[in-house]
This record gives sequence, structure tokens and C-alpha cells, in this order.
Amino acid sequence: MDKFKNDIDILEFARLVSMISLNTPISTEFDINYGQKEDRWWTCQREHLIVWCLFQPTKGFPGFAHKPNNSTRAMYNNFARPETLLWLAESLGEDKEVLSKIIKEINDIKNCRKACSKLRKTISFDRILELILQNPICQKIRSYI
Repeated sequence: MDKFKNDIDILEFARLVSMISLNTPISTEFDINYGQKEDRWWTCQREHLIVWCLFQPTKGFPGFAHKPNNSTRAMYNNFARPETLLWLAESLGEDKEVLSKIIKEINDIKNCRKACSKLRKTISFDRILELILQNPICQKIRSYI
């Protein structure tokens, strides 16, 4: 059985996404227009997601405490920044029409958790797993994990 069939260890996931594309014009435009403006310590959404993943097996950090977690599925389903989830989907190769449709549905939603919930109804974690399995860079990295 493929160990990535239903979930991925969060640190393995961080390794997988560490080298995927930053060339994501759709999610970059969304991020510029609707993304987090204050307290932004990251330089790109890839960095944001990887650091978030690295802290998942811990109790978090000040202001973002949580129970330790090793499940990427749990992290994805609780993540509250739509611009990061859009970047992940686009960088893994999600269809541009799907991404554009989601943006039209969420761009007026001020509550990030609600926007992420709506996004996840279209791009579930199972879809993310499917995209990871199809992504050539992730395939190459998986062969070394």
C-alpha cells in the first residue's frame, strides 16, 4: 500500500513542497489583492506553508499554539489562509479554470476560515494528494524519502 494514499507525514509533506514552483500567477495575484497584509514574516507562500508544517509536530509558537500534529490532512483541513492553499494547488498543477472559479467564489469573503472552507469543498485534501502523486518534482522527491 502506498504510504501517501490517505495522508502524509507533515515533515515529509514539507520536504515535498520545498521544491515545487513559485511561478503561480493566479494565486500570486490573489495574494497581492486579498492576502494577509499585516504580520507577514514570509517572503512567499511556499515558505509560509513549509514553516507552518515544521512547527506542526510541536506545540506551535507564541500566538499560534496547538496540539502537536503529524498529519498533513489535519493541517490542510485546519489551515486558515486561502492564499496559501491556492498557491499549493496551483503549484502542484491544479487546473487554472478551477482556481479562477474558486477565486470568484471567495474573493469577497472577509473571514479567512470561511474562504478556506469553501476552497476545500472544491480542492479537498484528497485532490491535493492526487496532484502530489502526479507532480513530476514531487515524484522525484518521493523516490528519495
